[in-house]
Amino acid sequence: MTAAGSLSSQIATRLEAEILSGQRGLGDRLDERELAEHFNASRTPVREALQRLAATGLVQVNGRHGTNVARLTLTQLLDAFRVVSELEAMAAEQTVGRITAEQIADLWVHQRGCEEAFAADDVDAFCIANDHLHSGILAASGNWMLQEQMRTARVLSPYRRHITYQPGRMARSLDEHRAFIAAIEAGDGAGAASHMRSHVNALATGLSDFLYFLRRTGNDEIIASGQ
Repeated sequence: MTAAGSLSSQIATRLEAEILSGQRGLGDRLDERELAEHFNASRTPVREALQRLAATGLVQVNGRHGTNVARLTLTQLLDAFRVVSELEAMAAEQTVGRITAEQIADLWVHQRGCEEAFAADDVDAFCIANDHLHSGILAASGNWMLQEQMRTARVLSPYRRHITYQPGRMARSLDEHRAFIAAIEAGDGAGAASHMRSHVNALATGLSDFLYFLRRTGNDEIIASGQ
């Protein structure tokens, strides 16, 4: 890899982290000049980084209208959540029989991280622990194809973060987490899949509450209309 290629990869990784953490909001404009200053780089690696992120769906390139953080339509979001619920359910089911005792212990560690974040009303910490929990299950499944497919699901991360902010969502997630972790630990693949599917589908249901909140606060431009 060339130095320029390495730099663009580093910028893509850092920019992706800013998007997934909510530092750059849905639909925010991504100006090459501003990004070049922000990352202390020339515009060429920045442009290459934006192209990389566009390929993952996190960024939308709109020609003369510029580049923005991806903003999905309601239809696209619901379709994406439906696919992700099945992929994560499959991962949870396949984890049974493959997961080690150490990996199960790690899942409970991440769950405790979620519980502590909930007690502190720290949504950012909750999202980080939650990501570790879901990633741990995916890794324990040992299914490389699932892992590859789930990389494209990162486009949902900003929306999942917004849904987590909705009243009562963190508390419900904790109960749902316990259910699928316990099923995995008990060797109940069908139960693990069912609980995981219900958990992700519950996030999609929470999307309607999220949309209501956006409309009430006049921020419904976060999701494109007309779909």
